[in-house]
Formats: sequence, C-alpha cells, structure tokens
Amino acid sequence: MLKAGIFILTLLSCSLCQAQNDSIGKISGLKCNLKLAYLSTLIYPGASIGIEVPLQKLNEGMGEKFKKNRTIYRSRFISGNLNWYHHPDFHDNLYLTAEWVMRRTNSNGLISEFSGGPGFSRTFLGGTTYRVDESGDISIIRLAGYNYALLTIGYGLGIDFSVKKKLPYSVVFKMDLISMFPYNSTVYIRPVLEIGLRYSPWKSKTPINK
Repeated sequence: MLKAGIFILTLLSCSLCQAQNDSIGKISGLKCNLKLAYLSTLIYPGASIGIEVPLQKLNEGMGEKFKKNRTIYRSRFISGNLNWYHHPDFHDNLYLTAEWVMRRTNSNGLISEFSGGPGFSRTFLGGTTYRVDESGDISIIRLAGYNYALLTIGYGLGIDFSVKKKLPYSVVFKMDLISMFPYNSTVYIRPVLEIGLRYSPWKSKTPINK
C-alpha cells in the first residue's frame, strides 16, 4: 500500500510539473519543486515525498531585500507531502500533510524556512490483531489501525545549489513536530527528523538583481 501511494504521488507530481512547465507563456505561473527525503522519528526510519507550488503573486515585488551588499530571497509555497515511518512492534504511520512554507535564501545559497499545516494520519498496527464476535468466533483483522487528524510545524536549514553552483537542487535538514488526535482521548506528539533533496527544474540558474 505504501509503495503504491508513493508511486502514484510521484506520477502525479511529475505530471503536474510537466504540465505547468509546458504552459509557461500561456498561464502566469505555477511551477513546482519535487522533494524526496529520508525521514526518522527518533530512531525509527521512514521516507517522505512531496511537491511544492510557489505562490508567484505573493513573491512579485517583494522577492529580494538588499542589505550590506547581500540579497535575501523570500519565497512562499504550498506543499503537499506523503510521509511514512516504521515503529517496530508498534505501528506504521502513513500520513498526508498540506503545509504553508515560508523560506529565506541569502546570496550564498543558505536556506532557512518555517512550515506548518494540517494533515491526515492512518496507522497500521505492528502485530496481528484479532476480533472476537458475540458468538466467540475469532478472526484476524487485516490492515488494522486507526485514523487521526494531524497538525505539523517545522523549521529547516539547508543549501540551495542554484545560487552558486548553477544546479537546480537544494539539500535541507529539517525538524518537524507532529501531533495526532484524538489519540486515546489525548494528543500524541512526536518529533520527526527530515534530511531531503529538492529538485527545481523551473528555477532560474542565476539570481537576478533588480
């Protein structure tokens, strides 16, 4: 199920980006970044794949700030992500998030960003789960788990190689905090570490100073 979800999201991401890039000149525009990341909750491994859509209208006229001969690029994105991590003997957590991303990139390519937004989580229990009906018959529940609402906030640092190296890639180290609810009538909070690569095929190869 996880492999199928990642495969479908990858196809949709590539299709959307290709369609947007092909429509440049016809539609003022949306062009997207693709993201692939290793994800870990403390010592438990996972993965993340996503797509970022820049908000061009918000960037117009406020994308650059000059201070002491440095240029700071401010960007705003809407990001959609499919995430997963494996907690042995507890559960696998597959969750979707929609995030608002505020990013700053300086003239050396150094990135700092803040993100946050809602999501949906589906957990799959790590052990075999049984059901006992009123007659005492026992059966196995396939893909047993729970659905949760989710909120996430995060802060990241990274390097944008398109600024100095003319490469359409960025590497970002990010720490997120996810909260799932209602979780046994409480809120389940877990830190998530993310180390990822972003690909921006549409991005200008060199900064443009106005």
